Amino acid sequence: MRGVLLEVDERMIAERQRLGLDRFDEIWEGVLHMAPPPKGRHQDLATELAAELRAAARRAGCRVAVQKGVFATATDYRVPDVVIAPASSESERGVDGPPLAIIEVLSPNDESRAKAPWYLGRGAGSVVIVDPDGYAVEVLTDAGPVEPGPDGLLTIPGLGARLGPSPGAGALVVETDEGVVRIEV
Repeated sequence: MRGVLLEVDERMIAERQRLGLDRFDEIWEGVLHMAPPPKGRHQDLATELAAELRAAARRAGCRVAVQKGVFATATDYRVPDVVIAPASSESERGVDGPPLAIIEVLSPNDESRAKAPWYLGRGAGSVVIVDPDGYAVEVLTDAGPVEPGPDGLLTIPGLGARLGPSPGAGALVVETDEGVVRIEV
C-alpha cells in the first residue's frame, strides 16, 4: 500500500528510530520515503551477490556493502541493496562520493528504477537492477543500458564481472575472474 503524509511528526520519526524501523528509510530531496524491509528471498539474493562480487570489487579498489546509504546531503540519500564503492567515497555515515556500482533487487511496488537516475547523477558507474523472478538483469549507465553479450550476460563496467539469467534454469549467473557461479534463492 502506498501512502502519503504531507507532514511527518517528529515523534513518529523518533519512535521509528527507537524501534529500529527506520533502517530502510530514505530521504529524497527532503521527502521521507519509509520503505518496508525486504523479504527473505530479496535479502538472500542481495547478500549472495555481494559475497560473489567481493573479490572483483577488491581488484577494482573497492569494497562491497549491503544496505549502506549513498548520500548527496543529510536530507537527500538512498539505501541500495548493494553498493560497490572505493574507500575514498566512503564516510562514517555511508557513501558520500561516487560509487562504482549500485545493485537494486526488485520488490513489488518498489522504487528501484526511480532511484537509478539519482545514483547515476551521483557519479555511479552503473546501476544494476535484478528481478528475482526469472533473474532478469538490467545494467544502466550514463551512456544508456548495457547490451547483453552473446551468452546473455551483462558486464558491470569497471568491475570485471558479468551477470545474467541462467538459460532454462531458475538461477542468476555471476561470472568473475574466480569463475562462474549460479545463485539460486
